[in-house]
Amino acid sequence: MGIIVSVPQANAVIGDDWAFAYNNHLSPIAGFTPMDPARQWSKNGGASAEVRSPGVGQYEVLFPKTVIKRGIVHVTAERQTPGWCQVEGWKNGNDGLHVFILCFKHGGGLDDSRFAVMATESSPAPTIPAIPVHAYVFANSIGTVLANFNSSGFTNSVSHGGPGSGIYKVSLPMRGFNDPNGNFQVTAVGSKPARCKIAEWVPSANGQTVIVACFDGASMPFDTAWTLSYNRELPLIGESGPPKRYGYVWATPALPPMTNFNSAGAANTVSFGGGQYLVTFKTIGLHEDHMQVTAFGKGPAYCLLGNVWFNSFFGDATIRNVECYDELGALTKHEPFVAYTSRH
Repeated sequence: MGIIVSVPQANAVIGDDWAFAYNNHLSPIAGFTPMDPARQWSKNGGASAEVRSPGVGQYEVLFPKTVIKRGIVHVTAERQTPGWCQVEGWKNGNDGLHVFILCFKHGGGLDDSRFAVMATESSPAPTIPAIPVHAYVFANSIGTVLANFNSSGFTNSVSHGGPGSGIYKVSLPMRGFNDPNGNFQVTAVGSKPARCKIAEWVPSANGQTVIVACFDGASMPFDTAWTLSYNRELPLIGESGPPKRYGYVWATPALPPMTNFNSAGAANTVSFGGGQYLVTFKTIGLHEDHMQVTAFGKGPAYCLLGNVWFNSFFGDATIRNVECYDELGALTKHEPFVAYTSRH
């Protein structure tokens, strides 16, 4: 199928349109079927997302009343065995936004999987604050930028490390801090097995610079298209509020304070295991809600949702666990970026 992107249109304001959903249907489904109503929402369509599956590991998600002309899409697999999901492409139809997703078991064979998927589109607001910040990039396999947004009013840039490197340097200019701050999410885009992550991060007072590293099904460096988003004190979807219940954390042992954000001011917690991370976003958990995960670090290791997140009686949103796997498909210590948002 390849990558499908609609023609860019005129700008409006930040948080133009967005939608998120969780696919709770594992096996192929012939016709469109409603997705988990507790874990989906869209700005204009409410809880209306549907999914169908024409074959093993192949999914088409429909977000009625959602239109993404110059935005991005993310997906994270939810499964109990090593593997991942990626975006094959997306397009706007008369009935809404269609997102095509491929899921793979470790090694690169198509495999049925549950997953969390989101789409968002923004364009410049009348004012440009230093905080909060929302930025994203959609680039092709040679680093050409296909969609670009930065709420700070600057232009993001991408450079490619060379044919076959699977390496991309991304610069997000903005006023900021020299210490790590905010949260990243990255998703591979294309029809061949691929996964992408953040390999390096250099924050500065002038912006965020990261290295995106992509790998194929055999865990070798691979050139592919990808989407990247960055949020500082804003939810995954980039909306400026509501939602007012959202948070993110970089699950590295030091838990840098500006990468551990909770919109209610509560303390998020992470319990570290051998490649498994129990993450709780205190007091902000409320359906309908969403979660995404991206790996950070050197090498081809990747991270996923090892189960679906849940909300406690006390309003905590918990994922047990985020799991990370190495090139052999074994659990490994890594440092995932985890982001959560409610629609509220």
